[in-house]
Amino acid sequence: MDPIDTLLTDAQARRDAGDWPAAAALFARAAEARPAEAAIWQNLALARYAAGERRGAAEAAARTVAIQPALWQARALLARVARDGGQPVEAERQWQAVLAQDPASAPALMGLADLHLNVFGDAAHAAALAGRVAQDPDWASDAELTRLMAAFYTGALAPAALSEGLRTFARTHLQRPAAPVRVLRSGRRRVGLISPLLSASPVYFLTFSTWAALAATHDLVIFQRGTRDDAATAQFRALAGEWHDVAHLPPEALTDRLVAAELDVVFDLGGWSDVGALSALSARPAARAFTWIGGQSATTGLDAFDGWIGDKWQSPATSRAFYAEPLVEIDRGYCDYTPPAGIAALRDLPKAGVALVGNPVKVTDALRPLWPEDVREVTLIDRRYAYGATLERVRRVLEQIGVSIAAVVTPDGHDAYLAAVARHRAIVNTAPYAAGLTAVEAYHLGVRVIGPPSGGPLFAQRHVLSHARTRGRNPTLARQIAALIAQPA
Repeated sequence: MDPIDTLLTDAQARRDAGDWPAAAALFARAAEARPAEAAIWQNLALARYAAGERRGAAEAAARTVAIQPALWQARALLARVARDGGQPVEAERQWQAVLAQDPASAPALMGLADLHLNVFGDAAHAAALAGRVAQDPDWASDAELTRLMAAFYTGALAPAALSEGLRTFARTHLQRPAAPVRVLRSGRRRVGLISPLLSASPVYFLTFSTWAALAATHDLVIFQRGTRDDAATAQFRALAGEWHDVAHLPPEALTDRLVAAELDVVFDLGGWSDVGALSALSARPAARAFTWIGGQSATTGLDAFDGWIGDKWQSPATSRAFYAEPLVEIDRGYCDYTPPAGIAALRDLPKAGVALVGNPVKVTDALRPLWPEDVREVTLIDRRYAYGATLERVRRVLEQIGVSIAAVVTPDGHDAYLAAVARHRAIVNTAPYAAGLTAVEAYHLGVRVIGPPSGGPLFAQRHVLSHARTRGRNPTLARQIAALIAQPA
């Protein structure tokens, strides 16, 4: 056999075994020997991407496109690398190039739907794109999930229909066979945390103080499902007794990793932002499981959890019918805010005017009938308004309400965002998806939260009902979470 063919056989074996660094090294040697073969470059790109080498993956995918422009999979990988790297406009360009070759390309349509829902903030357009592949058996589940997630913002589904839709989706597409039953150990317990949001996100700001308080008395086993690595990630890593990078593991392999970790309790901190993890957790890989902050918009639809962590305002007993999980009512509020250094000094800044902050995806036609009548001008504050289409869509929604835009601020980083918000007397609460962390931050900046009252039975509709009372602080939270962990079987 040709030595390069032998090398490729070894590379493919490493790839199939999930040994991505070794596979990438072998495919790189093969590409050097056969630089004109697009398939080798594409395999190299995929292996590097799975190994977390985004730049190298992009270089290999670009070589693939140069050799074989019609190979859409290479452009798809370039789109994913750009998306991961914070370059959504480039990701959109690559997906549009795929559509130019094949206007019915399901991967491209769903890639664009992801960008419009999760980056550019246009839920209605995302749902429309997904609708074009709803009848494709290979993509119907992705299309249905996009439709459900978009409905949180557009109000296209009534709360009962949305909740039932999530349950049906979970039963149909996420449920996995049960893992071997694990018995709770006595004494010091192994506690798993799994999330793609272990960074400067609500997971950090609203849960970190609890984990910091528990780290000395529990073995924290952290499963990093994201690729973002910042100062908050470093703080989580410092707490971990074990740290597992599992961003690219599919549900079956992720279940196996969780089982192998021999966890007593696992906390889902990703919710609907990580359906792969939800699927893995559906197998009950730990003795007990709870779902908490992070993608916590509504029920997971799974019966694998021992509790949904909320409080009497966020998830009252009267909303029990909307949850597949038993409700855990945390006394004095379900979160405990860790304020960034320097936030107290921002409270004293002069304040004037009203701001509309947070993800533009929350600004839809559903907000129009609920807009506060005395607010006729706002400053828009969010980095995503740097995208022209995002700004123009929100401008049209506000014009239909009769609201003008006084200024647009696209802050570079979280500190700049807080400083911009602190200069306003109030922010507008959004609906039907209410302000969450942004409301907590506003309260700590001395900024009022005005507008539509949080209402409805879904968790995402009720954020301000809790935060207005607690300001996101609960000094007893760590003790209550520790009590959950310590519960006997």
